[in-house]
Amino acid sequence: MKIEREKSIKTLETMAKLKLNTLRPSNSQKNKMKPAFLKFDGYLELFTTIESLLNVCILASEGDSYSPSKIKCPEESIRKSLELVVQLLPFEEGEFLDEAYRLFKENFE
Repeated sequence: MKIEREKSIKTLETMAKLKLNTLRPSNSQKNKMKPAFLKFDGYLELFTTIESLLNVCILASEGDSYSPSKIKCPEESIRKSLELVVQLLPFEEGEFLDEAYRLFKENFE
């Protein structure tokens, strides 16, 4: 039983190194984490993505879909916002958590 637990712990350690990659420790702030997976071609793309998020919030707060919006390309803002949200979903971490839970149930209950 002890060997099985040690093997499970080793498996979890290996998986954690491979799968837990959404957040990384911040170099500039102690005890803070930052997303490691967000990639932008440059500052302009970052700024336009932030602008899109804000535009979607403005569109949502207007509530009246019949009056024209002051936002130039609402469809583009919505698309960029949803693309960012997709990037925020940590599927690899989910796989790790499922496996960790399975190993825990098998070896520690």
